[in-house]
Amino acid sequence: MSVQIEAEIWAETSMFKRFKRDETGAIVAYHEVWVDLSPRRIVEHWGMLGEPGDTDTHRIKLLGSLERQINSLLGPAEDLGFEEIDDGEYKTLTVEYALSEVWQAEDREKIEAACDALSEILGWTGLGHCDGETATSQTIELTCRVLDVNLAEEKIADAFKDTEFSDYNRIYQE
Repeated sequence: MSVQIEAEIWAETSMFKRFKRDETGAIVAYHEVWVDLSPRRIVEHWGMLGEPGDTDTHRIKLLGSLERQINSLLGPAEDLGFEEIDDGEYKTLTVEYALSEVWQAEDREKIEAACDALSEILGWTGLGHCDGETATSQTIELTCRVLDVNLAEEKIADAFKDTEFSDYNRIYQE
């Protein structure tokens, strides 16, 4: 399946992801491409699900079609069986913090830093991303969309160990 880029939806679709399944249908690998317009490059990132994988950068050719350049990077992965998946395959995983002196609902900077850290952990391992936060009267809940709940929980716990984000109450699936 080739990528078709229309100007009005470019900002929403600047990341193109493909996934490989094993014989049981479980997703086991990822291959993604995104455009970084500021330094005029295309970033390619691939690996086994849950692992940081490899990254390569490609300079955008000004005289070439951006669509063709992206397709030339995704094509070989698609030939190996990598494909797009439905959003419904992502599961919701929540990292919950109790409101306290350390975690306050109005502390936008800390909450955004935690969301960014989650997106880094999940994104660079092909597992997913942080979708935002919700504050209740007692907690701050950071909502993540992940492909493998157990693996994502393990990666988050390992990455947050001994950091400013290690004081979460729990990580749970809704």
